[in-house]
Amino acid sequence: MIPYRDFYYPLNVFMHILTAEEGEVRYLHYGLFERPDEPIATAQERSTALLLSRLPPPPARLLDVGVGLGTTLARLQRLGYDAEGITPDEKQAAMGRGQVARFEDWNGAPYDVLLFQESSQYIDAEALFARARELAPRVIVLDEFSLGDGPLHPLDGFLRAASSNGFRVVEDIDLSAQAAPTVDYFRIRLPKYRDALIADLGLTDAQVDELIAGGEDYRDRYHSGRYSYRLLDFVR
Repeated sequence: MIPYRDFYYPLNVFMHILTAEEGEVRYLHYGLFERPDEPIATAQERSTALLLSRLPPPPARLLDVGVGLGTTLARLQRLGYDAEGITPDEKQAAMGRGQVARFEDWNGAPYDVLLFQESSQYIDAEALFARARELAPRVIVLDEFSLGDGPLHPLDGFLRAASSNGFRVVEDIDLSAQAAPTVDYFRIRLPKYRDALIADLGLTDAQVDELIAGGEDYRDRYHSGRYSYRLLDFVR
């Protein structure tokens, strides 16, 4: 049985490619590359290390919003943090040992820090910071944003939502150049795995073509500066 077969599209596609290329899937998030040809696992670990470097020392109380496969949550707990993880996706919760819940509805005890590693883009910005205001004095976000058109959160709107709820930015690092090779990693491998994706995941040729075209569009948006990948640290 393929453990990620029932993950929602296109996550199941990315997990399929990572498993075939790397032998395992530890993370679902972008990597931060120092060289375009370095292993994606190294780049993904660099991203997580950057996030961890911004945390207060254990046993701070943390909420990992969008737990993914649970790799980061398990690491936080091993480090001695009082850490919980939530996700609205039942399959990710089962694999990552998180609780099934929407952040907007979460009523956990107060936290020292809320972590959003590529999960803030799925939550309305105003709703995110309104809920965050009730839960923690600090929010750390590692995610991609729009600086022009596109479906991602516009960066300026995200910052306004934070400010209107009493949060201010204490750190803003543009990581776009380091994150962009992640798009190319999958873009150049999709044609290679076309037949396997169709056979193993039940995709159609049209869906594979759509992913390839989407990868080209994403690449162009990063290269033209319309998309940006950032570390944002907010306090109130």
